Amino acid sequence: MRVTDTVNVEEPRLRVLLLGEASARPEGLERALARSGFRVHESDDPRAEPPPDAAPDVILITALSADTALADMLEAVGYAFGPAMPRVVALAATDREGAFRALSYGADDALSAPIHLPELCARLLMRRRQPASQGKSAPVPALTASFDLAHDVYGSLRAEEVLHQLCRRVARALDLARCSFVLTPPGASNGRVVADSERPGATDLSLDLSRYPEVAEARRTGEPVVIGDAQSDPLFHEARRQWAAQHPGIEVHSVVALPVPVNGEVVGVFLLRPREPRVRLTSEQVAFADSLARAASRALAGNGRNGHSPSIDPLTGCGTAGLLEERIRAEFERARRYSLGFSVVLLDVDGLRAYNERLGEEGGDRLLAELAQVVRGTVRVPDLVCRYGGDEFAVVLPETGGEGARTSVGRMRARLGAHDFPGLDDADRPQVTAGIVSYPHPAAERVDDLLALAEAALLRAKGQTSGRIGVAEYAGG
Repeated sequence: MRVTDTVNVEEPRLRVLLLGEASARPEGLERALARSGFRVHESDDPRAEPPPDAAPDVILITALSADTALADMLEAVGYAFGPAMPRVVALAATDREGAFRALSYGADDALSAPIHLPELCARLLMRRRQPASQGKSAPVPALTASFDLAHDVYGSLRAEEVLHQLCRRVARALDLARCSFVLTPPGASNGRVVADSERPGATDLSLDLSRYPEVAEARRTGEPVVIGDAQSDPLFHEARRQWAAQHPGIEVHSVVALPVPVNGEVVGVFLLRPREPRVRLTSEQVAFADSLARAASRALAGNGRNGHSPSIDPLTGCGTAGLLEERIRAEFERARRYSLGFSVVLLDVDGLRAYNERLGEEGGDRLLAELAQVVRGTVRVPDLVCRYGGDEFAVVLPETGGEGARTSVGRMRARLGAHDFPGLDDADRPQVTAGIVSYPHPAAERVDDLLALAEAALLRAKGQTSGRIGVAEYAGG
């Protein structure tokens, strides 16, 4: 094992273990890491035991592409260091799907070329493992400082990505069987899971709050709810009757529900359940998790820097128009800086007014929420789905050209055509019309131009008798 230590920085310093292909490393990587305060250790074997004084705080794996060799490397790291060790992947290839595949293989974070070294160092700092002593003596600053850095670097991430990553971090740190964020619209009898530590792509699970009294109580009081034993706690009296009738063998004991207030109103609740049913979280662990709720409040508020309203639409679970504008602006600047491309798709739900007249306003809202769930289930992790209007959605597709955007629309339509919408016949399933604009585009000199071009493309699509996909073509193209 080799050690690269090029600058004298007062100990203790954060340690990064550098694995993978040396030829895939960006030029100046080790120097950038050292300047950021890391002590860099290199190894050719992910299973090699590091010296006692060199246990890494984060692992950086460099690879030419996201292939089976990378998947094997990530699996080996998991066996050697355990699931709580943060793993970041840097890919030398410009494969647009590479980062997505790396995440699916088990990476906690991933970047594709071109690699911006300051951003990579910031991501490593965000992902670093929190020392056990810090988790006991100062659990709140540990997570809050990490989130502050994420907020500065990832201001354009959709809120659900932040929520999911926070869920994963706390679940790993506290060895939880479940850490979920439940969206709890005021007055609603059901909540909706929009982020989960174990199911990054399987969101929008509806929860009957009568079966989750800890979530309902946290929403009502705005205070953390810590239950030592749900089998005897009075709060769960009615829930236990339902468990006995529907799931006789259910075993739930220790649970924690942490409210997430935004602008004085609880918009969601984090639900925590230990892996071992009879293990109770300590007060230090609850404090650590509660800092997650405060960090999530900032992620959802969306007004830390620009005064926007909360960034999740309570009906659909999608992003809001304010978040959409932020994300398009961020993608626009990133595309210009690194000579990349991206697409924006506007989707109009055909005949939504007629559905509202037939199903009633509440039924129409349920249909719209379920349609949003289907659309969100078809996109990749980096993509963003926002509610753009009463019957319109917008989808931001990073590093995706016009043909890729058409493919995405086709995938959404196929999924909608196969989905069973309650109360609707097969031939009566909702359909969407699409308008697409891809950047770079000669008429898009500003961020506002992109939405204007997409709206014009959508308008043209509505005039078509078939296909119903409009594209903002190049002039003369």
